[in-house]
Amino acid sequence: MGAHLALALLFAAFTAYSLVSRKLDASVLSGPMLFTALGYGFYHTDTSFLSALDKSVVEFLATSTLAIILFRDAANIRISSVMAERATAFLSIRLLFIGIPLTIIAGTALGMSLFPTLGIFGALVLAIVLTPTDAALAQPVFGNDGLPEIEREALDVESGLNDGLCLPLLLIALALAADTGSGEGMAGHATFFLKQVVFGPLVGLAIGYLGAAAAALAFAHGISNPAGRTPIMVGLAGLAYLGAELAGGNGFLAAFAAGLAFGWRLPAETVAKASNFAMTEGSILTNLTFFLFGAAMLPQALEATSMPALFYAGLSLTAIRIFPVFIAMLGTRTNARARLFVGWFGPRGLASVLYLILVVDQSGFDVAEAITNIAVFTILLSVILHGVSAPFAQKAFFPDRS
Repeated sequence: MGAHLALALLFAAFTAYSLVSRKLDASVLSGPMLFTALGYGFYHTDTSFLSALDKSVVEFLATSTLAIILFRDAANIRISSVMAERATAFLSIRLLFIGIPLTIIAGTALGMSLFPTLGIFGALVLAIVLTPTDAALAQPVFGNDGLPEIEREALDVESGLNDGLCLPLLLIALALAADTGSGEGMAGHATFFLKQVVFGPLVGLAIGYLGAAAAALAFAHGISNPAGRTPIMVGLAGLAYLGAELAGGNGFLAAFAAGLAFGWRLPAETVAKASNFAMTEGSILTNLTFFLFGAAMLPQALEATSMPALFYAGLSLTAIRIFPVFIAMLGTRTNARARLFVGWFGPRGLASVLYLILVVDQSGFDVAEAITNIAVFTILLSVILHGVSAPFAQKAFFPDRS
């Protein structure tokens, strides 16, 4: 298959998807599911087209996509309503600061028991890679007003912040696993983590607020035309990410914080109009990332699939996620169905793909391939299972609201 033919087929797939996207959103076939399968099919049809791609391309796509989605989702969170509804903020904090540590601990313990050769740090890396959730794999859930607002908003906030919180932990775990630390010990790692989680949001808040103020001024004085306003979210998301990285902070936390500031500073209708381009761009990049995931990462993982890997993947998507969520939600006014709903809809996607690239890039880490194969298989299961179940969330968890 020549490069031109391969690209023509890929663009044809995007065209076909756009024509039937509304039907697909209500079906059990999601965009990530279809494009993962398409990428896998491309690999088996002709690997020469994909041989020119290296992991830096996938890393760039995954990073850009995640930053744009985090900014866009955060911008559409109405801070005033979240603060007024304290239950949402309270639940989000519990999911982040109780649910995440418990999930990592449970995943590490399971990894050590099933894969002793990974060692404690290898099992820790695997657990962290599969901890962050991805709202892009469950969009029918987040757009369904028939589902409880508090739980949906909390899931959205969790998926926006857990990527940035887990990344510093992953980098520290990789340094410990490969014995490539700077020699500063735990104090140095703690300082690194604090810089990531403090500088990132501060840079993001500044860029998001100043960007929104500049946009309000330009809109009010007619300096920008309507067509020129739509890419502003993409530009600010990239600026926040790179600005934070240059300052020593976490780029994903910065993108989310920038989106919050942008959405807080501008009227809801202005944010909604600006979101259109970011939503389209995010959808294209998400599907393209999963296409490359299916073509470049999935074939090797499927060849190395084992029963322990299957067992780990199944538990990672269920017990290892759901039990910590149940514990984190103790003391809230949520019933068992709501807790199960929040626990189940923690799909693994873009952040985990990006983290895996960092794992592979880590020199001196001899269990990177084993971790990658297990995690890729888990992401594949998540793409399928969460994609299939998302359209039926209301009927399955809250039938009284149907």
